[in-house]
Order: sequence, then structure tokens, then C-alpha cells
Amino acid sequence: MHKNCKTYITLFISCMDEDCDDMMDAFTAVPDPYDRVYENIPASTHMLAPKPDCKHCGAKRFQYEANGFCCRSGKVKLAHLEPPLELKMLYTSSDPNAVHFRDNIRYFNGHFSFTTLGVSLDNKYTNMKSGVYTFRAHGQIYHNIFSFGPTQDGPKHLELYFYDDDPGLQHRFQRSPNLDRDVIRRLVDILKDNPYSETFRNLGGVDDLEEYRIELNTDMRLDQRRYNVPISSEVAAIWVEDSELCKYFERSIVLFGNDNKRYSTQPYYGCYDPLSYPLFFPRGEIGWHPEIPKKGVSLNEMLQSRRSGRQSLGSYTNSRLCVSVRDYYCYKFQMRRGVFNTMLYGKRLFQQYVVDMYIKVESSRLDYIKKHQEQIRADLYQGVVDSLQAGENRADEVGKRTIVPSSFIGGRRDRRRRYLDAMALVQKYGKPNIFLTMTCNPNWDEIISELEPGQTPRDRPDLIVRVFRAKLEDLKIQLFKRHIFGKVATYVYVVEFQKRGLPHAHFLLIMEGRYKLTCPEQYDCLISAELPDKSKYPELYKMVVKHMMHGPCGVLNPKNVCMQKGSCKNYYPRPFNVSTLQGKDSYPIYRRRDDGRRAKVRGQELDNRWVVPYNPYLLRRYNCHINVEVCSSIKAVKYLFKYIYKGHDRASVSIDEVDSDRNIDEIKQYRDSRWVTPPEALWRIYGFDLSQIFPSVRQLQLHLPNMHMVSFPAGANLDDVLSQEGASKTMWKVLEKEG
Repeated sequence: MHKNCKTYITLFISCMDEDCDDMMDAFTAVPDPYDRVYENIPASTHMLAPKPDCKHCGAKRFQYEANGFCCRSGKVKLAHLEPPLELKMLYTSSDPNAVHFRDNIRYFNGHFSFTTLGVSLDNKYTNMKSGVYTFRAHGQIYHNIFSFGPTQDGPKHLELYFYDDDPGLQHRFQRSPNLDRDVIRRLVDILKDNPYSETFRNLGGVDDLEEYRIELNTDMRLDQRRYNVPISSEVAAIWVEDSELCKYFERSIVLFGNDNKRYSTQPYYGCYDPLSYPLFFPRGEIGWHPEIPKKGVSLNEMLQSRRSGRQSLGSYTNSRLCVSVRDYYCYKFQMRRGVFNTMLYGKRLFQQYVVDMYIKVESSRLDYIKKHQEQIRADLYQGVVDSLQAGENRADEVGKRTIVPSSFIGGRRDRRRRYLDAMALVQKYGKPNIFLTMTCNPNWDEIISELEPGQTPRDRPDLIVRVFRAKLEDLKIQLFKRHIFGKVATYVYVVEFQKRGLPHAHFLLIMEGRYKLTCPEQYDCLISAELPDKSKYPELYKMVVKHMMHGPCGVLNPKNVCMQKGSCKNYYPRPFNVSTLQGKDSYPIYRRRDDGRRAKVRGQELDNRWVVPYNPYLLRRYNCHINVEVCSSIKAVKYLFKYIYKGHDRASVSIDEVDSDRNIDEIKQYRDSRWVTPPEALWRIYGFDLSQIFPSVRQLQLHLPNMHMVSFPAGANLDDVLSQEGASKTMWKVLEKEG
């Protein structure tokens, strides 16, 4: 019998003849034998340490962010332009018109946009009347611009600017009757200085629009560091169609009057951002394009590189000389003292913008892969020999289907590679011991303190991402350097994003031999699945109630999101259990005593059966949902690794589906199936890691003799490929030589 149990019995017998109150006081003075799991919990919640601003660009830094991650250590430098004062008031003022503007900013931007937005949205989260708003986009985002001229359904988009000199503005009011008229008038006045707006307004008095055309400049030779504000001659040229005037621009979009054609603004056009987001670029400032020189690179040096190496429009120039699309937006989505960043005040429009810009980043990478399918090919070494024997000596005639390589983060091959790497660790170190999930708390003090007046955490996905990443880095220190669970032999973790946008991380830990968890007594020292004593641990109790209570679901709430076919997919409420048991499947059966402790959660009284297993130390330290489980069976291994490497949320799509030409385009399949939320977009734009594995795994090719992989450029002579040094050496031979 446990010594504490003997103490309880002795105390009870000695107090039988005494006053009941005295007996209860003595009883509660004896420590709970199961309280060991609550030992050494922190006295306060973890707070990020303040860090100095970036010494290169002045951007605010959070703990664990490298100095210069925002600007490539000073290599990226873009000018900041103050918005018009009237627009700034709409973004910051508390008057009713300004509040209406911010609450409906996506609709106002769509009304004044020169382009139409084409995107598939998850209406469950994007157009919901209550709950947390999330701009959750599916697949590609398109911005189309239409030719102009009289139509039966009246003017729209850029045509509305033709009538902005009319004091009545009736065309605008009829197009968007639900938007506040006073705000529309204010925005019309603000955008009168926009060069696109000015150009289109000049057409308002023209009778024969069919004889006119508009040429929008898409040439990319303006120095973005000086943030040139385009003037009319640089934005659009208007002339009668039969005129013999010379072309103003090398590359352009030409819109003809009333020809009913639609044109796409490509992501690498400098006009992509100002045409689509006039409320963020009220003066028509040029957005990102591939030829923005880095600091210290002259415009002439960049243009010389372009002339010598650039092949076609849309190709991406030397990243050593030019600002990449990711670096550009990483720089733009920063907080800097004394700088009013309009985008960070854009609320729902900011969510749309960051998703749009990340899809632009991803598209640039996928376009590069697509354009280089024929330049870098891989084939079996024996296959090259077979091609030579067949008389074929041109490398561009040998190859595979259009693929997304394993180097593309988030692709199918990348996920499969990481899954196999993780399973290789199991072969060497054994099954995982601990499965841990940490989810962002949008109400962390570090997030709330940085919000502007009137903002909520969902308006600032940039803060959610950066604070969560900093907390995640601190958790890694607790697990892998301070060894709060014991020494970890190996681990893998993956960062994912919920449908509502909040980031969360899954960890799988394999402990060193002496720290492996083997019996229920060890589980009880690490994990609790009960409500703590409210009088002893008041702060921990509040956190369990707030973060670690499931549901309610089942008969208490049949419409809860966890309900499938009439029952909870997570098997709540769990049965009461007086002690922890080993369990026959993936997880132990945790102790859940019927001790009378209850808490009111979302309108219902819940007891220990609804508690999600947690570690008190981590919950008290991080004040967020942080589920900790013991992996008690080898059956859990494959499921858990597949779970954390299942990839980002995506629509159903048939893998290896062929097109009409019998081709398989993995790039198109990836684009068509992907869902993106604002926190994920910002996580990728900031360049934070999506996964990590320790120790690293080196992959070896398994092949028959002379059947190893060889890479070679398109157009290469296969005789030269075979004769080059090392062509016949395999990785196995290289490793044997290394030792």
C-alpha cells in the first residue's frame, strides 16, 4: 500500500470521535497522493523578452527573430509613403463613417478596384455572420481587367471612374447601394489624385469611346527604392485607334473601347497591386515587380543583367541583384516606429491581401519549376545509355511528366520524403513516447498589447504568427535544452493551420532509454486529465477551463463541429476512471475520478470526463491549448506520423489525373487543390520553418547496378553527360570513400 494511503487511513480513524470540521481540516492538510503532476508549475505565464528594433530598417522584432530577417540585413530597402490624411483618418478615427469603412473595407475596395477579383472562398468562414472571420481561399486568385464602353447593365469597376466628376455620383451609388454614400464621396475625393483614376476620369466627357484605347504600362524599369509615383504618361496612353503614334511602352495591356474582352493582370506586373488594391495604394504606387534592385545595386547593373540573362516576360531575374517577391512583402508587412503602415489597418482587406500576395509568392516558385522542367531533367543512368543505343543524343528529348520536386515545401513529394525520414528514426530509436500539440492563443498579452485601437486579434494575423512562432521557439528550449520531460533522443514537429486560421504545432518525441515512459505511474507524473483543485491552483484551474475542456457535444450540443453520425469523433465524454491504465490501443486510459469537480463551459456544467489531457507545467507557462499524450502502443506510430505529415488543408483532387492531352501536371493539381489562410500566408512570407526533424536523415538511392539517378541540363549531349567526372559514381560509393 502507498505510504500516503496509510496516512489517510490513520488520520481518518483518529478523527472519528472528533468534531467533523476539525476532521476535515486535518484531512485537507494531507497532500493529495496524485498531486505530483502539479509540482513545480510556474508562478506566472511566460512573457516574451523585449528585443531592440532592427538596426537596418527599424522594424519591430519579437524574441527569437533574427536581426535583419525583415530586410535581409539591410539588403532590401523600400521607401515609405504616407497615405492622404483623409484616408488615414478613415483607418484610425472612431467616428461612425470610419467604423463603417473599416467594417466593410473589402466591399469598398472592390467597389473602387480597377479590376475584378476571381477567387474560390470557403463561405463557412469568409461570409459568416458570427464567429471568427477568416479569408480562406482555394486555388488561384485572379485579377481581371475588362475593356470599357457602354453596357446594358451600366458602368462597373474602372468605368465608374468615368463619372467621378459628376457631383451626383449616382452611378456609384446604384452599383453599391448598401455602402455609405458619405464614405463613397470621401473616397472619390481621395482617389482623384490617383493617376489611374485621373486618366479614366478624362474619358468621362468622350462620346466615341469605341474609337479609343487605353494602354497600361507593365514595363518594369522603375526604381522601386525611390518608390516612383507614376504620372499619367507613365500609366496610360490614350489615343484614337487609327492614330500612328509610336508605342509608349515596351510591354503593356491594351484595352479597347467596348470590345467585351477580359485581360488578366499577371502577378509580376508592377500595376497588379495598385489596380487591385487602391485603398492600400491610393496614389497608384507601383507594387512588386521582378526588377527592383537591392540596396547597393545600381539600376544600370540590374538592367545589364536583365539584357544578358532574361529570356521572356515573367521570367525572374537574378535574386542576388533584385528583391524577390517574398523579400518584398516580408519587408512591407512590418511594424516600424513613426511609420503608418496602411496595410496593417486594413482588417479584412489585410487578410485578403496577404493571402493574395502569398499566392503570388508561391506562383513565382511554381512558375520557375514549370519553366525549368525541360532544362533540368533526371533520368536513370541506364536510361541514358538506352537512349544512346537508340540513336537519341539530345537531352531535351528524354525526361518525365510535369512534376513538383521534393524541394518544393508543401508538395506531395516533400511530405512523403519527410514522412519516410521520420519513420527511419523509429527504426533506429524506437516508437515515439510523447505526442504534443500546441495551439496559438490569440489573446496572449504580447498580441493584445500591439493592437491598434478598435482592432481585434483576427485583424492582425501578422501578430498571431510572429508571437506564436516566438512561443514555439521557447517551447523547443523547454523540451530539448531544459529537458522538462527528460532527455529527448529524437523529435519531429510540423506547423499547421486550422480552418479558422490559428497556427498549431504537432510534436512527436522519442526519449532516451532511461527517460522512456513505460508504466501508468510514470504517466501520472507527467499528464493530468482532471480539473485541478480550484483553491490550490486557481490560475491553472482557469486555464484548464478555458483551454482544455472539450465540447460540450453529444446530447448537450448535437450540432458541435466534432459530431459525426450522431457521436463525437474524439470520443467525449470519456468514462470516469479511478486510475490510469495502460490501454490496448494508441493512448493510455487516463485517470478521471468522479470527485465532484465541475466547471461551467459554454453554458454547460462539465466534469473530468471532458478534460483534454495536459501537462500542468506547460499549460501554466504558455496559457494556451497544449495537449500532451503518451504513445502507449506501437500501433500509434504510423497513424501519428501520417497525421502530422498529412499536409496542409486541401480540396479533394484526384492524384495523377491526366488532362485532355494525356499529360499529368502536378503543378496544376497542387494549385487547384490548395486552401490558404492569412496566418499560413504570413508564416511562409516571413520565412519561418514549417517542420523540423532531429537528427537529420540522409537519403540513399536504392537501385540496381548502373541504375542511379543523373541530372543534366536540357540540350546537353548525352555523350558528354556520360563522360563527365562522377557520372558513374553512386551515393553509396561516395559514402564509402568518405569513411
